[in-house]
Amino acid sequence: MTALSEIFSLLQNQLSALPKDAPSAKLIQQLITEGRLHHKISWAGHMTPAIEQPALLGQLLAGLHNGNMLSSELYPQLAAIEQQLLDWFCQLFEQPFAHFTHGSSYGNLDALWQARERSKNSSNVVYGSQAAHYSISKACRILGLNFQAIPTNEFGQIDVKALRTACQNTAPIAIVVTAGTSSCGAIDPIPTCINIAKEFNSWCHIDAAWGGALMLSLKHQHHLSGIAQADSVCIDPHKALGQPKPCSLLLYKKSLTNSSDIDVDYLTQSPKQTIGGSYGGELFLPLWCSLILSGKQSFSDRINQRLEQAELFAHALKKQSDWWELQSATGIVCFRPSTAVDLTHLINSGLLSKAKVNGQEVYRVVFASHTSQARPLLTALKSYF
Repeated sequence: MTALSEIFSLLQNQLSALPKDAPSAKLIQQLITEGRLHHKISWAGHMTPAIEQPALLGQLLAGLHNGNMLSSELYPQLAAIEQQLLDWFCQLFEQPFAHFTHGSSYGNLDALWQARERSKNSSNVVYGSQAAHYSISKACRILGLNFQAIPTNEFGQIDVKALRTACQNTAPIAIVVTAGTSSCGAIDPIPTCINIAKEFNSWCHIDAAWGGALMLSLKHQHHLSGIAQADSVCIDPHKALGQPKPCSLLLYKKSLTNSSDIDVDYLTQSPKQTIGGSYGGELFLPLWCSLILSGKQSFSDRINQRLEQAELFAHALKKQSDWWELQSATGIVCFRPSTAVDLTHLINSGLLSKAKVNGQEVYRVVFASHTSQARPLLTALKSYF
């Protein structure tokens, strides 16, 4: 298979056919340079991993195929591949139903839509932690729901006592549990939150866009214990499994109904009651190619590898400095230097980024890519210890 470096070389060879002073040639070269950032061993600033080579093949294949799954009867092979992947994830998460989405922002909106339609509570309230992804509050605004943020504890997890108190005051339509917050990678107490949701007859949705990948590792999936009892779960393989955007899934316990009240006179079957419309293999063929060409074990190995690097970074930082530190189970390590230092140049180069934990600004490193390594990050920070 063509190596990534060879792919970049092929692109650069194509540039040679253009005049060197052509504006388009300069822009394409800048894009190639930007794209190489994700493959650097020091890249740990964001949830943007290096894309696996088989996934790139799948992305190309999806573009060449260009089928529309709203007319799945025309593409039986593509439909079979999609169903194969959905069955695998359903088995993995112990959820009976699933569909691909264009990202967990869509998945969260879909889940809360279903929660609203099936709710037995009279309120329009949705609870989630103050560290919940911004797409949760956005989805609530779209759906006419009232999102109320629950405080987090010192580890960035939802305060379950505060959650219970809020539920006692007003039983919600839904409780959103975050498995891997964007800021520090925290996983809310899943079993406790699900029990509270059941107690108050509420839908429980797990936003596992970032942390859901742990289910593919026998070594780390215990951090998601109880997730099978949720009403819905979303996961983004494009965040932690080396896949290109927009690969995402929503899994759920109750089947979706067809939009039978909508007359679609150009389709042989009514579309499902989901947010998304037309889509094709771009949502799942890269993932399928990764599975058939690299194997399931490769996902587990790469998850274990990047979490080992996160552990190595956190351990060395704690040993070599007196900085405040917060390590998550999902591959994010947050820290705050004991003295005022300016790390802007490290942010600009993609080594780290800034976030807020309980309202306090911190630096963070995100081991989303299997290529990211702790050593160059520690080397870059060593002079500030």
